[in-house]
Amino acid sequence: MKRLYAHLKNKYFHESLDLRVQSFNLLALAGMAAGVVVALTSIWTDAGAVNIVLNFAASVLAFILLRFTGKEKKLSYRLSCWLIVALVFIVAFPAMFFTAGGYRSGMPCFFVFALVFTAIMLENRERIAALVFEFLLYVSCCLLAYYRPETVTPFQTEFDYISDVAVGITASGVLLLLVVLLHIHIYHVRQLQIGELNRELEARNVTLERYNRMKSDFLAAVAHEVSGPLTVISASSADTIALLAELPAPPAHMDEITANHERIERRVTLLDRVITDLMDTVAIENGRLSLSRQNVKLADFLKTVCDAGFKHLDKNSNRIAYDFQPDLPYIWLDPTRIEQVMTNLISNAVRHTKSGVITVKLTRTDKTQTVSVADDGEGMDADIAAVVMKQYAPSVQGEYWRHGIGLFLCRQIIVSHGGEIWIETQKGRGATISFELREES
Repeated sequence: MKRLYAHLKNKYFHESLDLRVQSFNLLALAGMAAGVVVALTSIWTDAGAVNIVLNFAASVLAFILLRFTGKEKKLSYRLSCWLIVALVFIVAFPAMFFTAGGYRSGMPCFFVFALVFTAIMLENRERIAALVFEFLLYVSCCLLAYYRPETVTPFQTEFDYISDVAVGITASGVLLLLVVLLHIHIYHVRQLQIGELNRELEARNVTLERYNRMKSDFLAAVAHEVSGPLTVISASSADTIALLAELPAPPAHMDEITANHERIERRVTLLDRVITDLMDTVAIENGRLSLSRQNVKLADFLKTVCDAGFKHLDKNSNRIAYDFQPDLPYIWLDPTRIEQVMTNLISNAVRHTKSGVITVKLTRTDKTQTVSVADDGEGMDADIAAVVMKQYAPSVQGEYWRHGIGLFLCRQIIVSHGGEIWIETQKGRGATISFELREES
């Protein structure tokens, strides 16, 4: 007996099975037993051959569907549910209602049972349609039996009526109780699984947080260690150029030597920017991005910063243009951070534009000043634009956008000012990156 119970539990009520599948299996197993019991009761109460055959047929159908569905996939389960609903709940139950006592028998209990299991087994619109149809069908059966009593085959004695009602209440009640217990058991199992998953996620989050701190500490240490040698290289390169210029007779290849040292200086400057970005990334991750604000005339500030940045960064024969709305009020911001943003935007624009125009625009709407840096360069694809401001966004083959941390930092700086930043671009038609700052921030 224990072996049979274990076999049935493992095959038809395993924890990996969906709740509806387990409910269907329970209905099929119980239907097999209930069909036989009710058929035997019908023989005892002399309910008629039709009623006896229908009960036995329902029991056989439940056995076939249980065997068939247990071996097949979800489509077969859905088909089996509809067969139960159509053949048993919609055809067999109304037929047995009229052949076994009508509304004075135990069949109304099975009508309730059918509605409950239909709601469990079907989904969405199918469930609503089936429930409405069954409800109207069962109500119609009761009304027809009331107004046309000759359509009902009565039992021979009052005891037969009571026996049938007792069987109906017992069978449907036991089935519904088993469903409730099954749902409670499944809910308890799911809660235990959720609790286990939550504990596992918490442990993983602790591990990830530790790795994240290790990564931040590593970045900060690397940036600190590299910044010192870069400063020495930059200073040594500048001193070498100055010493060469002081010689009474310039050495051979003076121009080439000077050009080499200028390239060194540019690369050192680029590496210094990367290190600064890395250190700022660590500060953002640790919630330590600080702002030192002051009132700034944004138009004059932008002109100074962009002129210097463009002159230093542009190597592609571009030109810079300004379109500033006049007489704008002062705005409260951190000049160092906004300079960092503008340097990143100018750097990206000149890198991806050749012999074009970099346009810096400043406008004002509702106490909000908006800055835009537009170019007519190569632009970028929509999928690149969607991730270009995310930290450590992966590169795309064939694209040359360096969307590692520069634009991520731009976004963090603008957001920390209470503003927004966005990008408008189309492949082959340039890019425009804009940000807005509130004058009251």
